[in-house]
Amino acid sequence: MTKKRTKQQKLSDQFDAFKCMQKGVPVKRQGRKDGYIPTKPTVLVPDLPESEVLKQCMTHLRAIGIMCNRNNTGSGDIHGTGQIYRYGIAGGGDIIGLLPTGKHLEIEAKKGKGGLLSPEQQRRKVDIETNNGIYLIVHGVAEISLLLQLHGV
Repeated sequence: MTKKRTKQQKLSDQFDAFKCMQKGVPVKRQGRKDGYIPTKPTVLVPDLPESEVLKQCMTHLRAIGIMCNRNNTGSGDIHGTGQIYRYGIAGGGDIIGLLPTGKHLEIEAKKGKGGLLSPEQQRRKVDIETNNGIYLIVHGVAEISLLLQLHGV
């Protein structure tokens, strides 16, 4: 079952189509239909599965003195009763931490070659950054080191 597209997504597609027609180029959607955006590493990192990237990032963060915890999210059936429950923070990063300065940190780990950022994760990123927190999307330890350095950590 496909998700219903929002009015904003439809208007964005119409605007993109209009611009393409003005330029005389074939009409092509700028983003994915479901609102997900692709991510790519900013530095060269090995192509590892997300679970391994996550494990290495947790180890690295603890080694440099950053307090961090795993944020698991999902849903399940309560003892086969058919009642579904959700746990974790929707759109929250895979790692939630606190910098020595007291600043909030969330890290979304993606596999080495890249992944997709869901609309919930995109909204969470904006919320965290609007409130002076740091939300990073990383594909490996080399990338997390660089991004933390760019944030003055």
